[in-house]
Amino acid sequence: MPENYRIIKNNESEWGALYIPINPKKEKKSGLRVVLFVSYDSGNLTLKDLGRFESLFPDKLNIVGVATDDPVDPKAKISIKKRIWSLFDADKHQTIMQRVIDESMKIGIPCYTGAVKTDYFRNLYRKWNPDVLIMNCFGQWLDSFLFTSPGIGSYNFHPSNLPKKIGAGTQPFHETIRNQMTSSPMVIHGVTEIIDMGPIIGVSPAVNICLRDGSYPESLVTLLNKITSVGGWMGVELIQAIIRRKGMEQRGLINPIDFGKIMPESVKRILAQPAVNDFNEKYEIPLHPLIS
Repeated sequence: MPENYRIIKNNESEWGALYIPINPKKEKKSGLRVVLFVSYDSGNLTLKDLGRFESLFPDKLNIVGVATDDPVDPKAKISIKKRIWSLFDADKHQTIMQRVIDESMKIGIPCYTGAVKTDYFRNLYRKWNPDVLIMNCFGQWLDSFLFTSPGIGSYNFHPSNLPKKIGAGTQPFHETIRNQMTSSPMVIHGVTEIIDMGPIIGVSPAVNICLRDGSYPESLVTLLNKITSVGGWMGVELIQAIIRRKGMEQRGLINPIDFGKIMPESVKRILAQPAVNDFNEKYEIPLHPLIS
């Protein structure tokens, strides 16, 4: 049994489990209540940066729960053969999932890896009672209860040029490459019943997805890692805008954010650099000023 959490498994979750921290963070009444549906390293980056934000501004933000993909359980329905998981073996799947679980436990919040369209999870979700839902690289389709319940909206991060109608769905890079795009942004949009078709909330500056010679990297993993490297920065800015909306006692999605205008030139220059084939090369951008 792991030392820092206990695992609750039952048939009601259909697959996966609920991971409960042994030392949960203290309950508090203040702060924007946020639930994160995140997976893979890109989703974990959003979790990390927002966790850092909460540690610095505990009265402003209250992350109450996390749901993540379980690529290990054979019963899981997360489009594993179409999404990024298909590029990794089973051992890597476990490692990637464990990173999200460990980060959740570090913050002191529960992490759920089962089916979200179940009565079991809906009851848990009601207890979490989120003001906001944020998704990044999550592999389950949501029913209307989940994305309409948060009063200040549900938001998804997607690594393709949705404003140009490129790359919606589980394989965003295939369509990006078919359209011979040399760059692609990270997009935040509102969640609706139609996947990746909600109102556009923000678009990152262009992210160079080509090598120095103009060709594409050998693996789609490097494209995902490069485009999503800006997700943590954008997540902090998104949370700030949502907190301001909460302060004005307004409901519904926030107004669009002009990331091209507010993002520092130093970050834009990093995003504009060529991609690489080296898996040991980490695409990293500076932390958002609020958490640096």
